[in-house]
Amino acid sequence: GNVLCTAREIITLWVSRMVMMGQYCVGDIPFSDVYIHAMIQDGEGRKMSKSLGNGIDPLIAINSHGADAMRFTLASMTTDTQDIRMPVAPMTLPDGRKVNTSPKFDVGRNFCNKLWNASRFAMMNIEGLDPDGFDAAKMDVTDRWILSRLAATQREVTEALDAFKFSEPLSQLYRFFWNDFCDWYLEWAKSRMRDEQSKKVAQNVLAFVLDCTLRMLHPFIPFITEGIYQRLNELAPVRGLKGLAQLDGADALVIAPWPGAMEHLRDEPAEVQIQIVQEIVRAIRDVRSQHGISPGEKLTASANAPQVTADTLSANSHLVCQLAGLSSFQAAQDAPKPNNAAAAIVGETQVYLHNVIDPAAERARLEKQKQEIEQAKKAVEGKLGNENFVTRAKPEVVAQAREKLAQLQEQLQAVERHLAELNG
Repeated sequence: GNVLCTAREIITLWVSRMVMMGQYCVGDIPFSDVYIHAMIQDGEGRKMSKSLGNGIDPLIAINSHGADAMRFTLASMTTDTQDIRMPVAPMTLPDGRKVNTSPKFDVGRNFCNKLWNASRFAMMNIEGLDPDGFDAAKMDVTDRWILSRLAATQREVTEALDAFKFSEPLSQLYRFFWNDFCDWYLEWAKSRMRDEQSKKVAQNVLAFVLDCTLRMLHPFIPFITEGIYQRLNELAPVRGLKGLAQLDGADALVIAPWPGAMEHLRDEPAEVQIQIVQEIVRAIRDVRSQHGISPGEKLTASANAPQVTADTLSANSHLVCQLAGLSSFQAAQDAPKPNNAAAAIVGETQVYLHNVIDPAAERARLEKQKQEIEQAKKAVEGKLGNENFVTRAKPEVVAQAREKLAQLQEQLQAVERHLAELNG
């Protein structure tokens, strides 16, 4: 190949000699790229060695956590720094032997478990998939959003790997699979699987996204992804999106081609809509948590938002209800705050959860929020009042500070209005 992977301590003694000998003996260099990997140290910054007894046997890590979990952990730690630290902890094996391990491997094991369980759930819902049943015109906003997020992830991961990055693409894949795919898209897709009208489109999108994700994760997690891929081949041999995107199939994931560019699947309006929905869902969940309301208890909510935001929320109210545990949700410009409603502020939007608060407790919460906003506002005003900042900082940075100040002023006004309403 054209790449040499080595540690930094032999750059002069070995790498440079190989280059010179190649030029001297055959008139050519033996490789075009040299990847200098990091040195793994223990949690105290010491080099792992037998004499210190601080080394970790890879076979022990494989037996305790799995080969994929170990690979995931090591790849996620491979940044551009020259040294990385891995905390070492003692562990007793079933046969009584004392060995070393690291809690870092738990992160890899947790993700591998998530990948396995979420993929199993997804495959339970794509049995009987009909590739001809896909109609791009019938995709809903969640389909367009997840495909757009997949396209962005494919581009970012491909560019990072081409630049010999490892932790960055793995972090991008982690966020996409765990957050976008599992936490949001799979949850929204559940109800559609019970509807024969929308099921066909959702199944095809689900299979396509899972296939592409497995292909991108395979270099990092080869064994679990191969097992899932084989089962996916049995359930849905054809996993393209008819008329929109195609995938070249393969008998094994290890020989499957890398997903090609998907820029035509990018959909910025869909991403903006879902981001608005997600922010409202998170706000409602926070209010539930603050007031100790069970996730299973159905509530009524409304929102006072600028017209464009209100229109987006109204068009996607079913998505808010589904993941926020609501029986109904409405949004409108200048919507009034109901009595005894808990309030949350998301940018320029006020979210009201009806009939859930104790007025005294809500007053205390709003007073605390008012203090936090006032402190943040004072800090931004201090920045903008500093002539050196205004004249020397980049124009876009100054503009961001002014925009932040405007948002804080609006939030403060909203909190003060809610307090006035509570005080009658």
